[in-house]
Amino acid sequence: MANLWNNIVGDKKRYKQFKADVQALPEAYAQTLTALQTYIWNFAKSGAMMDVLEEILHMFQESAAENVPVQQVIGDDPVEFAENIMTQYPEELWLIKYRTRLRQQVKKAEQL
Repeated sequence: MANLWNNIVGDKKRYKQFKADVQALPEAYAQTLTALQTYIWNFAKSGAMMDVLEEILHMFQESAAENVPVQQVIGDDPVEFAENIMTQYPEELWLIKYRTRLRQQVKKAEQL
């Protein structure tokens, strides 16, 4: 029970720190990361995407420090950017699991 409590408190602190770090970004970066977060949470299994979001945060922090425009970081399509990042974390996404299952089912059906 103590481990569960420590995990909950630790996750809450981690998320609060993440939110504070996002707010410290230049406005364009903060708004973009908030939008990406909203999109990514739609595909995450039980809040497991903090590693992904923190990776994006660090990328944005470095780019902001170097005055790189947000669009240059994410490219022309923010969905493509988000999905490219998410594919690096298939174990954290229910979407990847279901895509894989669908591909396997169709492949199996084709063999009948």
